[in-house]
Amino acid sequence: DMVIHLGGKTPQNELKWSEYFDNNIIGTLNILEYCIQKKVKKMIYVSSYVYGNPKYSPINEKHPIDPHNAYTKSKYLAEQLCEFYAKNSDLNVIILRPFNIFGKTLPNGFLISNLLRSIETNEKITIVNKDSKRDFLHIDDFVDLILKIKDWDFKFEVFNVGSGKSHSFSEVIEKIEKITLKKLNLQYEESEENVIREITADISKLGNKIKWNPKISFDEGLQKSK
Repeated sequence: DMVIHLGGKTPQNELKWSEYFDNNIIGTLNILEYCIQKKVKKMIYVSSYVYGNPKYSPINEKHPIDPHNAYTKSKYLAEQLCEFYAKNSDLNVIILRPFNIFGKTLPNGFLISNLLRSIETNEKITIVNKDSKRDFLHIDDFVDLILKIKDWDFKFEVFNVGSGKSHSFSEVIEKIEKITLKKLNLQYEESEENVIREITADISKLGNKIKWNPKISFDEGLQKSK
């Protein structure tokens, strides 16, 4: 009856561009073809933040698309495939664009997982542009959204997913030190290369369409993640 598509290559420095496109675009094409062949009624595709350096904030679904790396470009191209199949077949597609999901099993290489690992190991972490702000959503809220939205019927619809609030890297550091009662081993750098100063999701469309809002505060989410 339904496919929930969360597969794909996520951002890793050692990956070639072609690995993102092979996995995230061709992989999504394979799933769409599977849905057509098996007469699946609905697909939920978990995409990504695809807006690049925002022109305004909070960022709604009408914001111009400007993927800022190979990963986000591959996710957006896969979105376009989903739209084509939805509009030219009986398959219904919901696209979710999560901004920054975090939780206890978040892999290494992300700000919060790197900081929590550093608390345990005392490994030095480099923080680039500490005043940059991001919108963080706990994984439990994201799962809650998927479980709720799967019962709604849309021919083709796109939703931004976040908390609707942003926190600076400095604020995240301060909160983790407060929760763990430990000092992080940090060094700071400033860089203008590919810098995105602030990202905040406008989640009003989700609230209006399916009456969903996150329940877990950022502080509570950090407590659950440590």
